[in-house]
Amino acid sequence: MRDLVMIFARETLRYVFVSAANQIPRFHTLDFVRTSILRWAGLKIGEKSRISGHLVLEFSLRRATVKHISIGNDCFLGYNCRISASKAEVCIGNKCNIGPNVSIETAGHWFNRKADKRHSYHKPVTIEDNVWIGAGCIILPGVTIGRNSIVAAGAVVAKDVAEGVLVGGVPARTIKTLSDFPANAFPALAEAVA
Repeated sequence: MRDLVMIFARETLRYVFVSAANQIPRFHTLDFVRTSILRWAGLKIGEKSRISGHLVLEFSLRRATVKHISIGNDCFLGYNCRISASKAEVCIGNKCNIGPNVSIETAGHWFNRKADKRHSYHKPVTIEDNVWIGAGCIILPGVTIGRNSIVAAGAVVAKDVAEGVLVGGVPARTIKTLSDFPANAFPALAEAVA
């Protein structure tokens, strides 16, 4: 019984930390304060990573759902991102940019018509290094997004994404291989990165 009380108290404290972090206004400097508080709540967040605004997490007072989330170094998560990781892991690599209102889901449901019963399944989501995910995307269970890829705004990613491609649409499909872009397509960007 004592163990259950301790687990309940620890998970309640995590919830309080996440709630406090979500009350901090969106402002560049305060984003790092928010990120520190989320680390105290148990999220694995790398150095120089920033969470800009409200982060929606799935909670359970029976198990540490935030322990299934890891965010790499130098990442940016836009406001109102949802990460569902109650029974499967979400791993976000280094230097990833995730736009606002992105939903990363690890759980799904299927219906058995003969038994007239709904079943759930849980699969991990992996976002490799240097991935950009546009605003309003939905990443479904079991998906791996390859490094150096871009997911266009509003896409629903139901299958794995190869390395170095641009995907978009519902469901997401490959639009272009990123090496196909001419080297001088974005001169201002090239100067800024150099």
